[in-house]
Amino acid sequence: MHKLRIAFVIDRLGAVDVLSVPHVAAWALQRGHETVLIEYGRRPERALRDLEAFAPDIVAYSVCSNEIGRYLAINLALKRRLRFFALFGGPHPTFRPSLIEKEGVDAICRGEGDLAFPLFLDHFGTDAMYEVSNFAFRMPDGTVRENPLADLASDLDAFPFPARELMLDKNRFMARSPIKAFMAGRGCPFGCAHCFNGPFNRLYAGKGRIMRTKSVGYLLKEIQGVLERYPLGFVRFHDDVFGYDSDWLTEFAARFPTEIGLRFSCYMHPRMATDDAVRLLKQAGCHAVCMAIECGNERIRNDVLNRGVSNDEIIASARRFKEAGLRLFTFNMVGVPDETEEDILDTIRLNRQIDADFADVSIFQPLPGTQAHAYCREHDLLAAEDDAFRNVYSNSCLKIDPAFKHRIYVRHKLFLSLIEHPGLEKWVRRLPEWRAIDAGLNLYYRFQYGYLLHKRIYASSIPIAVRLLGARDVLLSRNRI
Repeated sequence: MHKLRIAFVIDRLGAVDVLSVPHVAAWALQRGHETVLIEYGRRPERALRDLEAFAPDIVAYSVCSNEIGRYLAINLALKRRLRFFALFGGPHPTFRPSLIEKEGVDAICRGEGDLAFPLFLDHFGTDAMYEVSNFAFRMPDGTVRENPLADLASDLDAFPFPARELMLDKNRFMARSPIKAFMAGRGCPFGCAHCFNGPFNRLYAGKGRIMRTKSVGYLLKEIQGVLERYPLGFVRFHDDVFGYDSDWLTEFAARFPTEIGLRFSCYMHPRMATDDAVRLLKQAGCHAVCMAIECGNERIRNDVLNRGVSNDEIIASARRFKEAGLRLFTFNMVGVPDETEEDILDTIRLNRQIDADFADVSIFQPLPGTQAHAYCREHDLLAAEDDAFRNVYSNSCLKIDPAFKHRIYVRHKLFLSLIEHPGLEKWVRRLPEWRAIDAGLNLYYRFQYGYLLHKRIYASSIPIAVRLLGARDVLLSRNRI
């Protein structure tokens, strides 16, 4: 097998673990290929020099829709200096395969690339490369070839462990932070309108089980491998729904405390928060549970966002978590279609009612492929050029009254403060429409987010030098704005 040089290029590494690249890179390393991770955005000229010295055969990017413009620009900048095969994977090409038609894009990988990517590497540079499933290619004659999706991988234990060292050796904060992220499995059975899981499940209908979990033994071995090499005092499980399989959760609760013995956080849907599930989480050493509220208005939550959850269910789940002594971390959105200023306050008040320890809040963005995107098109809420997707912490991209759009922005930045200080509601209503205060609100939001999240949710002592590195990354991040 010809040894390839593969560069995974990422715009910026911040304070949050990147899981996609280590997963895919592990397959390349398993096959003996030379693999590097290049961070472009922080020092572009240095990144270019490093890439010129490495001379990659393949440059690979994993991209979300809000990042695509930036990554296309990076790719063209690199192509002006280097010759390589440009491969794009991730959510955006999965739901927007027309990306293959963009200048400088040689191929895209749609859906799960775990089985397709190693086959692509095995056949790279041959005619057989163009037969690989999940891939779409710009052919040598300029035409486009799009191959069908393969079935979902059924055995996650057959995967190599993620090549975290590529990321952690590049980022001092993530390497030295005692808080690190893992995934116990894949898939989500719910079809929330704003989330990629609904269209993903439809894309893979009839192609295998959506819900798949690593064996408990495999997961513990993966965590132990990180524990032996890097500081680790608190585990964040990033599964969309953790402990979906009750038998798996029972075994996990029995083994995790003795074989790992760390506290952790996880995501749980309100309908999964049964008495038994909460008891098992507590037994396993869970410290905090993340639960999505999204909108305090039930009609918007269920008719627009398709959550299918009542306020009573949210309140009951929160009570179970609190009675078990677990911290509660909620996910919320503002700027949802049809939402009023009073609806935003309802979301704030619901968080207050359930005594959320920390409330993350995003600004609604109708990403391609989702039901929410279709809803916004049907109701003429998208601009003519709807590919300029924003990140979920910036201004709304909907065609709504500019004054209301600014009020959404202000309430996003003050969301946590409004939960904890009800008296602020009347004062925020009276704030003048001064755009000049936006930068200060943004800085306040970033500081409050980073400080309170670690203080209230992540039960791990972080050295002061590491805290300062993390604060820098949060304050300078392009995303959490």
